[in-house]
Amino acid sequence: MSRNMQDADGISAKEGTVYITIDGQVHEYAELISFEARIEYIKASASAVGKRMKGSKIVGAEGTGSMSFYYHRPEMRRMALDYVRTGRYPIFDVQAVNADITSRAGKQTALIKNVVPDSALIAALDGDSEDFLQDSTDFTFDDFDFLDQFRPIND
Repeated sequence: MSRNMQDADGISAKEGTVYITIDGQVHEYAELISFEARIEYIKASASAVGKRMKGSKIVGAEGTGSMSFYYHRPEMRRMALDYVRTGRYPIFDVQAVNADITSRAGKQTALIKNVVPDSALIAALDGDSEDFLQDSTDFTFDDFDFLDQFRPIND
């Protein structure tokens, strides 16, 4: 039995969809340029007499991430204005789907919960640029789940 991955089994970074749920309303973010969410482990050091190497133990975790999208999406600016006017801070859920039909791994759908962005771009102009205007923000989140996961590839 071969355990070598075939070229087609790699997951293309462009094959997928992102949905953002704000106040129960789902928005397909086809204008998304990039999205990444990860868990950063919080560790405590463990030292002991007679051990020359310091150990560590995971004692918690923090969800962090970043996203970039084309500037014409109004949701981030709308949530920023709502926060400034009412004090209701921006929070939303993200459903990120990796779905490359050429891979035998299938698809994975990650649900990133309680996303709180670090910033919102309010206005932008650039007379020297030949590119489209883009917005980006880092964020934190406090929970996640998988609605479905990749299958192991067994030849």
